[in-house]
Amino acid sequence: MNNVSVIMPTVNMGRFLTDAVASIARQDRKVAEIIIVDSASTDGTADIVTRLVKDGAPIRMIESDSKAPGTARNEGIAKAGGDIIAFLDADDLWPERKLARQLDYLQAFATSGMVSGFVRFFDVLDRAGLAPAENSRIETLFHVHVGACLYRREVFERIGTFDESLLYSEDVDLLLRVREAGIGFTILRGIMLYYRRHENSMMASKNPRKTADFRRAIAMSLARRRANGKPPIDYDRFETFLEAAP
Repeated sequence: MNNVSVIMPTVNMGRFLTDAVASIARQDRKVAEIIIVDSASTDGTADIVTRLVKDGAPIRMIESDSKAPGTARNEGIAKAGGDIIAFLDADDLWPERKLARQLDYLQAFATSGMVSGFVRFFDVLDRAGLAPAENSRIETLFHVHVGACLYRREVFERIGTFDESLLYSEDVDLLLRVREAGIGFTILRGIMLYYRRHENSMMASKNPRKTADFRRAIAMSLARRRANGKPPIDYDRFETFLEAAP
């Protein structure tokens, strides 16, 4: 159960990479490997990774021709050796004890294929504590984000990996397929991801595909459910999670 592979896609996020890796290293459960999938970064990412490896981080770096996060994650999954798959974007961080809490849950509930949690959005980092700074703008809620989750490898073997036709909302599509397949999962009432808001992130761009891909992910789910004779998912159930974590 401790054989965890962390997949980290990155495109010119070298300035954040050290913090992301440090937030993994501070966990009270060790990961087997961190697979950094770099999409032709030109900001010295390779040099930063070399230094982190020399400092003892269990990193493997692979090169990707795609700048789509879903494709990069799939390339990481294909190389991963762990029976538990985790994700962390290079500009985000894991809170302390995230890994232990989620691994303990999967250990206790063998029928659960994945476990998620709340996401804390922030814009100013306290570097010493690797946490949102006191003067940061903070919002905490349940949000579909793979960085807040742990997955058993068999989830991907059962439903497939990320849909590479989606530039955005590939994580929404994945969660919908998890639900359609009846795979057990839960959302822990605790913060499982620090999500950094900054001007260079994909979500900060004004790309019309953000809305188009989200609608497409929902439409594909509805089409699959109709084809299988199942009613639409009750999205109102998710509203109970859209509240501040205790």
